[in-house]
Amino acid sequence: MATGTHTWSCPTCGRRVPRRMGTCHCGTTRERAEAVAAGGAEASRAPRPASRARRPSRGRSAPLPRDVKAILAGMALVAVAAVGWLAVGPRPEPVAPVLGFVDPGPPPAPTPAPPPTPAFKLPWWK
Repeated sequence: MATGTHTWSCPTCGRRVPRRMGTCHCGTTRERAEAVAAGGAEASRAPRPASRARRPSRGRSAPLPRDVKAILAGMALVAVAAVGWLAVGPRPEPVAPVLGFVDPGPPPAPTPAPPPTPAFKLPWWK
């Protein structure tokens, strides 16, 4: 076991562990590491501690707290409202004319004028 001034080396995983820690992350104790470093054959044949029991299970997580659920529900409600507003929202206003140009459309069809009636009946002799 090569030791620094503030660390000890784990023979199982090779990590450098601070001296204030009695156990490595892999579960090897400092005493076992010193025994392995001293050449103790029995220490090297000793069974490894079960490191799986210390790891949290990854398949199942803890339930969410109430405040996180409320925030997620609020975000979902805002998202649904935004999608609804985009789908059924207000109609777009017509575009304002540029530089005062307004297209009036085609001119109205002229109405035919009735034929003029004379002031007196012609021929007057009939």
